[in-house]
Amino acid sequence: MNRFRLKGWLSAWLVGLLALVVVVACAPPSDNQTAADSAPEVTLAELKFGVGPYFPTPNENRKQFEPLFEEVAQQLDLPADVTVADDWIGISEALRSGTLDVAWLGPWGYVLAHHNEPALEAIATVKYKDKPTYSSVLMAKADAPFDTLDEAIALSQQGQKLKLSLADVGSTSGWLIPQAEFKRRGLDPEAVFDYSEGASHAAQAIAVLSDQTDIASDYDRNLDVLTDQGRIDKSQLKIIWQSEPLPNDPIVVRGGFPAELKTRLQDALVNLTPEQTQTLLPKNYTGFVVSDGSNYSPIETAGKSVGKLE
Repeated sequence: MNRFRLKGWLSAWLVGLLALVVVVACAPPSDNQTAADSAPEVTLAELKFGVGPYFPTPNENRKQFEPLFEEVAQQLDLPADVTVADDWIGISEALRSGTLDVAWLGPWGYVLAHHNEPALEAIATVKYKDKPTYSSVLMAKADAPFDTLDEAIALSQQGQKLKLSLADVGSTSGWLIPQAEFKRRGLDPEAVFDYSEGASHAAQAIAVLSDQTDIASDYDRNLDVLTDQGRIDKSQLKIIWQSEPLPNDPIVVRGGFPAELKTRLQDALVNLTPEQTQTLLPKNYTGFVVSDGSNYSPIETAGKSVGKLE
């Protein structure tokens, strides 16, 4: 083959190879290669965390939760940006809209947000005194003329209409679970009691002790916090009703959160040492257990029972 024929053959071969490369590069993903597999890796400049109003003031809330968020963000080699929300529904909406990447939600807030945006995922449940559960309570003053919810209902129905205060409608223990209990009993609390709702948890026990209300909702963990802070004397209160154990708060990631970061975040949370939990978490919080969201089914059931979920 002379050099002119060889040159022409090589040119034709190179043109054909180039055409093949273009066809392969432009072809749609095969059945074994999804669009997600071919998508570029998502990178984050920072981790945007959010937390609901667990403590009486935003500054207290930030002081209690920011150390944890900063530590786990550091383990993921990212800076932390922490948002402290004023209400439970707001923090859920921020996560659902993608304004936040990760949030420490109340159980009911998570169920509502997940119901509206199934891509949201619970990855961990916090432990309190080594248990991943807590209880909703209804409380009254220690010297109230009733000791149980049954007695309070009977007294209120006999003409001495007692005042009942439930918390923010986005609260699990302060609103949803008491409402579900009244529903189970076939009672409308607004008809039985002098009813109000929307209070913060921090205000509930104080409202009872200052005679602003006869009965108020709360959760057992919060009574510990208020007692430790010297805001209340728990011995002046009595619990007249307590729920079955409920799943503690979840750590939730938004839809589209990078899978590799999600795994690392979950590992960072559940592998905190006892020494780390003492310095990074509020008092009596002792770490996390893995969650896939299924442990929140009792909250979903309660939401359906009160007509808030289909």
